Amino acid sequence: MIDTAIFDMDGLMFDTERLYMRALLEYVGPKTGTDFPMEGILRTLGCNHQDYIRIFPELFGTRVTPERCTELVTEWMQREIKAHGVPVKPGLYALLDALKANGFRIALATGTARPIAERYLDMTHTRACFDAAVFGDQVTRGKPDPEIFLTACRLLNGRPESTAVFEDSMNGLRAAHRGGFFSICVPDLVDPRPNLDFLPDATLRSLDEAIPLLCR
Repeated sequence: MIDTAIFDMDGLMFDTERLYMRALLEYVGPKTGTDFPMEGILRTLGCNHQDYIRIFPELFGTRVTPERCTELVTEWMQREIKAHGVPVKPGLYALLDALKANGFRIALATGTARPIAERYLDMTHTRACFDAAVFGDQVTRGKPDPEIFLTACRLLNGRPESTAVFEDSMNGLRAAHRGGFFSICVPDLVDPRPNLDFLPDATLRSLDEAIPLLCR
């Protein structure tokens, strides 16, 4: 029986992966003369900061450092979010309300650094929905390593086999699978399933489709 839920954030709860992609293509690329091929961008999704720093030169070259790129992306996204708010994915509020009403323990597990993630939670009024949170700067190994999900599960006093992990990215789903969790795929920019060597336990078109699956 599933009684615990762990949520990824970017691309799953909030439509911020599209903002990240736009920031690279529309702002950082022209400003620095850097080419950002889509394949490389997609490989960075779900990475924590340490892994991003490590793989950045291989994917995008050395015209801009990963640290400077992060600064520029943050600069552009902050302007966009200040002007238009944090874009919330369909079904998020309904699912969180249903899980709470059915007694689920809920955690956030995101590769995003704590200050940025908490700002998004506050702007969308979702912080109180979570009983625990683990951020990218609190773990040493990023997805596809399951460390961040296992850490969140421990904070909830849960067990992987009775915990649903909601993810949109290939790296995130691999992490959930390796950790022994019930994996729920909600595709975002691309469908990650063709690149997996396993099938997620469930694949949904929107988050609220999980309500009849988990809240019986």
